[in-house]
Amino acid sequence: MPGYIDLHCDTLTDWIDRGEVRGLYDLPDKMLDLKRLHEAGGIAECFAVFFPPREELTRELSDEQIFTESRRILLEAAERHSDIFALARNAEDIRANHAAGKVSGLLTIEDARAVDGRMERLDYFYEQGVRCMALVWNFGNMNYPNSFGAPNSPAFQNTGLTAFGREAVGYMQELGILVDVSHLSDGGFWDVVKYTDRPFVASHSNCRAVCPLLRNLSDEMIRALADRGGVSGVNFCPDLTHLGADHCTAEELAEQVLHFVQVGGEDCVALGTDFDGISGTVEVDDPTKMELLFDALIRRGMTPRQLDKLAWGNALRVFEDTLR
Repeated sequence: MPGYIDLHCDTLTDWIDRGEVRGLYDLPDKMLDLKRLHEAGGIAECFAVFFPPREELTRELSDEQIFTESRRILLEAAERHSDIFALARNAEDIRANHAAGKVSGLLTIEDARAVDGRMERLDYFYEQGVRCMALVWNFGNMNYPNSFGAPNSPAFQNTGLTAFGREAVGYMQELGILVDVSHLSDGGFWDVVKYTDRPFVASHSNCRAVCPLLRNLSDEMIRALADRGGVSGVNFCPDLTHLGADHCTAEELAEQVLHFVQVGGEDCVALGTDFDGISGTVEVDDPTKMELLFDALIRRGMTPRQLDKLAWGNALRVFEDTLR
């Protein structure tokens, strides 16, 4: 199965920034679109519904409006471009779509504030097709409430999950929604380890030992994630790759990948590009350039088996273990 799986992009919420809907097929000013994704041999892309801080919205939009419109755009893309793109809810769907020559799209959420502390909202999002949910986002508990926990900022770093969050992460796993710890505080991360018993993911996080930011995972966290059978998707954002950087090369991304392998083993790392959600410039700045990263890893001694695991195998295994 050649190609790759990406655990996170922000392309889906382009309409919020622009105030108009353009679809997903041909977006030359964005890092990702369906045209290039299919050209690059993409296997599956996780399209996140992101809920921006309310004070940054340029017009009045409720969380329900943001979710409903973003989901509609994804469904419409699958209908209009059914020759190359189809929705997926589990690993079986992904395999079937790939066999038919189609890229799979999975619906995810970044910042679970829209759950609003109600367990029935998890049922609702699952029924709507959501299969992965990042519990918080940056500064989430300073600017607006989040019923799960706290973000990765110094003020909240040791803060764990709320009582609702501790119960909800277990229920998410029962439903078949992947728990995503990217952006979560250290205390929240360790509560996820404590209150779940199945694989979870950090959909777009890097290694703190290589780039010492709280937003990244410590070596202890990487080992805990690996022990649970989870994965972290390597984030292409320059300032999460090297401290203070505004440009990221394929070689620098390879350094992140290899640290994950060194600490957690070859089964714990995947791709989580964060395309269309990152600042700065990136050498691997669209799906058709993914080979630049793969070539850099081959030069550093990564085997074909390890490369397949990074590109798609590890993510697909987690989907098989968790999604329904």
